[in-house]
Amino acid sequence: MNNVPPRPLPMRLLAFLWGLIRLAVFFLGVILLIAVILGYVAFRRLEFAHSKPLPARFTLVLNLTRQPADIPPPEQWLKFGEAVHPTLAETIMAIDHAAHDRRVRGIDIRLGGGCCNLTGAEEIHNAIARFRAATGRPVTARAMSFDGSSGLGAYVIASAASRIELSQAGDFGVTGLALATPFAGAALQTIGVDAQFEHIGAYKTYPQLFTRSSPSKANVKMLNSLADSLYASALAPIAARLRQSPDQVKALLDQAPFTAQAAQAKGLVDAVLPLTARVDDFPGPQVPLGRYAADTGGHPAKAPKVALIIGQGDIGSPSDEGSASGIEPRRLARELRAAIDDRSVKAILLRLDTPGGTVTGSAMIGAEVAAAAAAHKPLIVSMGGMDASGGYWISSHGAKLIADPATLTGSIGVLGGKLSFDGLLRKIGISVTTITRGANAGLDSPVKPWNQAQLANLMTMLNADYQDFVNWVASGRHMTPAQVNAIGQGRVWTGAQAKQNGLVDQLGGYHAALDAVRAALRLPVHAPLDVVNGNEKPTLHELLTTLMARSNPLGMAALPPGLRDIMALARPHMLEMPPIMIH
Repeated sequence: MNNVPPRPLPMRLLAFLWGLIRLAVFFLGVILLIAVILGYVAFRRLEFAHSKPLPARFTLVLNLTRQPADIPPPEQWLKFGEAVHPTLAETIMAIDHAAHDRRVRGIDIRLGGGCCNLTGAEEIHNAIARFRAATGRPVTARAMSFDGSSGLGAYVIASAASRIELSQAGDFGVTGLALATPFAGAALQTIGVDAQFEHIGAYKTYPQLFTRSSPSKANVKMLNSLADSLYASALAPIAARLRQSPDQVKALLDQAPFTAQAAQAKGLVDAVLPLTARVDDFPGPQVPLGRYAADTGGHPAKAPKVALIIGQGDIGSPSDEGSASGIEPRRLARELRAAIDDRSVKAILLRLDTPGGTVTGSAMIGAEVAAAAAAHKPLIVSMGGMDASGGYWISSHGAKLIADPATLTGSIGVLGGKLSFDGLLRKIGISVTTITRGANAGLDSPVKPWNQAQLANLMTMLNADYQDFVNWVASGRHMTPAQVNAIGQGRVWTGAQAKQNGLVDQLGGYHAALDAVRAALRLPVHAPLDVVNGNEKPTLHELLTTLMARSNPLGMAALPPGLRDIMALARPHMLEMPPIMIH
């Protein structure tokens, strides 16, 4: 043992002072960073306040090179209304507003590879169709190419335009629709991962991702039904534009892909742009839709206030406070409660885009939706790309449920299970010793599989959860438990199918939902509404965390989304729909 003599007192004082200096410099750095951000915010607000007024006559430019999001990215709060990338709701409301604005002489749309899923495409298509029907003004849609997984959605939007232009450098690659679902059962067995899952409902097929190498007959039946419904929904506006039957359009797309010239010859596009043309170079005075939305998005005087509250992503557990993504149950429940208790808010529009999540999180939020009905405050649910399983639990007590024809919803069923990694760890030379007290103390262990008694206990709990789910939906939708069970069983439905089965009340998007709000408040069809953001604004800490995460040089080391999803499934109860990917 080495005896190290203590440092002299002056050296210790210097070390202490140096530590204080470092701490002071750190806090000064934080304060400086906050000051820079606040200064930037003030500058942007001043810049925006002194921006030039809109021209007397102009064309509205809609940039759809990427999908308009329901929720703006966190850093967009720093722009304070500049809305460079308007949300989907802002996009729809701006187009509807333009239909009554004499300054707007038409709309030019730039389409790109990042646009759009079918639900967003159908909402935007319908808004453009309303604009043309109300004004008779021209709408031009331009694209470098119509291909890739988003090509069908982009072309659905283009089909609402009076003129479609395609670059000679591109092609028309809209070849149909495909649904893909992965199955990793064999791979997990090979690497030594034990997947134990149970479910209630023949169509609650999410566990098959981990337990099978191919889909069950029920899964194949459901996927084929979804594909038929989704494709029919996508073909309808295209057939209307081409003045052909859906079967004729199917036969035409079965011959794709086409060159730009061939697409023009077949009537799929109206013009081919030469190689020298710029796709984003529209003639005449132009105003980006984001600028237009910000300029015209003021609150109408004396208009009823409507709180727009958006929930997006997986539904977490009530204990998941402060999670980086997904729906935090406590936060969303708090936002709903605030809107219910606020007497100035006359109605609530709840927009959901979620595949589901935990039972407890869904129940916590669903209770607040039911509380709105008890408080006699209209709560209209607008379903986005998906509102399934736990999402449908939340929605079912809304005053009116509105879904796009391509929305994936339903999935009334329950699953539970976990992955055990003991075999994998042993393969790489790692063993885990666990000392427990209590027969089921290791129930949540990531290395110890469940025994038969524990699996039986899981099934008992899942059966109870399923009955709660069925009874909850039955009371919200004014159906019998037997009726809900018949269309439940974990089956996913499109919005069009859900309407036929009584799971939703109406087909449409934001526009239809706002009309439903007016009807609930007994207002005229075109009565103005003061739509305000009902979500809590991100805190400075959340903004800084997001910005720092994006600049993290170790970001590439993060787990891929698929692996993160697998790890997240190590929970006892889940209300989740299958991982269906639309291409």
